[in-house]
Amino acid sequence: MARNRIIYQSEALYVGPSPATGDHYSAGNTGANLVNQLHRIQTANYSFNIARQDVNQFGELAAIDRVILESPTVSLDFSYLLNSFANEELLGFGPLDSYDVTCISGIINKTADEKNYFIRTVGEGVDALNVGSGLANQNVIAIGNGFITSYSTEASVGNFPTVTVNVEGLNMQFDAGVTGNHIPAVLPADGSKITTKQYGLDPVSRSVGADTVSALRPGDITFDLGYAEGGVSIDDAKIQSYTLSFDLAREPLQKLGSKFAFAREITFPVTVNLSIDALLGDLTTGNLADIISTDKDYDLQINIKNPSTSDLQVSYKLEKAKLDSQEFSSSIGDNKAVTLTFSTQIGGPSQTDRGLFMSGVKD
Repeated sequence: MARNRIIYQSEALYVGPSPATGDHYSAGNTGANLVNQLHRIQTANYSFNIARQDVNQFGELAAIDRVILESPTVSLDFSYLLNSFANEELLGFGPLDSYDVTCISGIINKTADEKNYFIRTVGEGVDALNVGSGLANQNVIAIGNGFITSYSTEASVGNFPTVTVNVEGLNMQFDAGVTGNHIPAVLPADGSKITTKQYGLDPVSRSVGADTVSALRPGDITFDLGYAEGGVSIDDAKIQSYTLSFDLAREPLQKLGSKFAFAREITFPVTVNLSIDALLGDLTTGNLADIISTDKDYDLQINIKNPSTSDLQVSYKLEKAKLDSQEFSSSIGDNKAVTLTFSTQIGGPSQTDRGLFMSGVKD
């Protein structure tokens, strides 16, 4: 029976291993499945755009042809509720159990950079949860050769902490069934499909591992900021929201004889931005001239506890962050507020004294 519509109950998002062109089972096309489900997904959007170059000549108004000279742009963005760093580990961030190595070390050194993504769809009116591969009317939209281009996390009073990830890929593939299909990755040199490696999608599960946290709560977020400049003591301020983000802009490297970019390298430096909105209580003494003359570095930390055990669940740490701006707002009917913006740059995998670090529960 044909579907009339597709809604969230019938979909699930998966991510494959690195590299995208490698095996998706532990032993060729058999063995343990290396494709894993991402959990707590809230949105998923995907598209592709094809750029064409007109071929014109004197004597004709319209182009005689419109030729593809560049690889298509495939985009995927998705968001999820933050309940642990399980999704981050699958996406290639890490290590996530200490503050010793920058959180994108695996992406920088290419061990966890390029991946394939899979959006599974089951029949109308059926929860994707626990559906096996034998159920009819299942489809997969697969994104090949995907590279993360941005990561952001935010939380505010009255809302769950969430994460948004943007991905750029080289190919989009539409498959019937969830097993026995070829992986969506292409060979960048000539854009040819890979027909020797297959993928499969395991049944959708509610949680990963032994994790029992449904979602983290705004009431369990604490900050270690140590900022008391410019008339503001952030320890006394009533923080309403934060946004932490960074972009991994990609430069496509091309060469003659190759239809696709043979590599998509990160454009450095990578800057991490943290914006904090707070209601003001007591003002402190301070002077902009002193801020400029001392130009302090700040080590900033965002900690979110497990709502059941009060143990630390996830933590973001910015080392050697600089204050970029401080904005006050006040109007009739509203509380006086301040917005603080900090930034730092991510260093190499061996640099432990600056950048962004993540540590927390992964399963």
